[in-house]
Amino acid sequence: MGLSDTKQNQPEMQNTQGAVPVDSPLLVEPTLDRREVVALLDAECPGGENAGEWLLFREHDLQVSVDFGSMQSNRDKSVWSVQLLFIAQHPFFDEDLVESVVGVGKTPDDAIRNGAHNICIGVLPFVTAAFGCDCDNWIESDVMGRKYRFRIPCTRGNLHAGGGEATDLWELVQEELPKYLGTKRCYWVKLFSACVNGIPNCEARVNGTVYPELTDVLYKDAAKHHDESGYSSDKVFVLLIQDENTYTPCQFTKQEVGEMTFKALRLFQNIVDEESAQKMKELIVSLAPTYDLGLELLTFTPEAFANQVVQYRDSDKLMPVINCGKPEHVLTKAQVRSYGYIEDAVFQYLHKAKPSEEEIKQILAVSAKFHAISEGLENGAKLEDLRLSPLVYFVRDTYRVW
Repeated sequence: MGLSDTKQNQPEMQNTQGAVPVDSPLLVEPTLDRREVVALLDAECPGGENAGEWLLFREHDLQVSVDFGSMQSNRDKSVWSVQLLFIAQHPFFDEDLVESVVGVGKTPDDAIRNGAHNICIGVLPFVTAAFGCDCDNWIESDVMGRKYRFRIPCTRGNLHAGGGEATDLWELVQEELPKYLGTKRCYWVKLFSACVNGIPNCEARVNGTVYPELTDVLYKDAAKHHDESGYSSDKVFVLLIQDENTYTPCQFTKQEVGEMTFKALRLFQNIVDEESAQKMKELIVSLAPTYDLGLELLTFTPEAFANQVVQYRDSDKLMPVINCGKPEHVLTKAQVRSYGYIEDAVFQYLHKAKPSEEEIKQILAVSAKFHAISEGLENGAKLEDLRLSPLVYFVRDTYRVW
């Protein structure tokens, strides 16, 4: 139907899982290098130990650094904007914590300095505060009957700019947020709400991924609290750490799931008829060390692939159905860690393996949501107007979410 023809090689695709981009060229070569930016962080944010390209917070077993993203200027090059990537590593993190921070200045170096300052006022203090907090303020999630609780740090980033009154974005999402917390030791939440001349722009991220339905909570409130004749914005960054009494280490790693996903994507390309489809599906499930993970690999891989190729607005929700019975549980993708691992592996596969148009079509053919989108477009709907239902998948009564 031609949908994949226009979407197969998209340089604008974003890696929503927080991994550092493979290619992040700057338009000019700045004077400041990574070591000097780390030194700027060290000078403004106390408690760290400068180790060259890393800033160490030994008290928290935490290390942070930066990387350079894109850099842009206006036509006469009087104003520069740079994207800095704040990177944090900790034994609690199953993947690097990566946050994009913008700096603006009259020169490239000024923009980088201001970006480093923005890291020091908007991200880094709230990471270290979470590890140093022992307050008795908790948020609890329920994942198919299993309870997990996370400490809400006393110090949370809540930055306001422009006109109008500041809005506590955390309060807006606090009721919905437990639905996005699962079994991981840590979840970092970034909330952003801005309004320019009455037009809102909002984003809710959990562990680097934008979740449209959580973002909708911010949109519903944005127009009521922002200046309609100018600019205003609010930004919140919160790191939630799970209580060690409810935490259980996962049975698999991100790297392991990534390797399985690459293999699964190649196996999907071998499907030519019903017989080969059944054989390939059995092989994909067998790639995983457990049946549950194999089933998630089989179910989630083509859907994550379709979403990244076609770039439609998908539902945040997953619906596991036990023993082909009635749906009793609703999860979000954020609660099922393999979904995020698979999403990131799909992103890497598209950019590194660069599959052909025919290979892309073969994988899309396995996606239930791609077929639903195709049917909707053929019936005259616009892609941006489509709203898809939760992904239903069938599991055994022993199914456990990690």
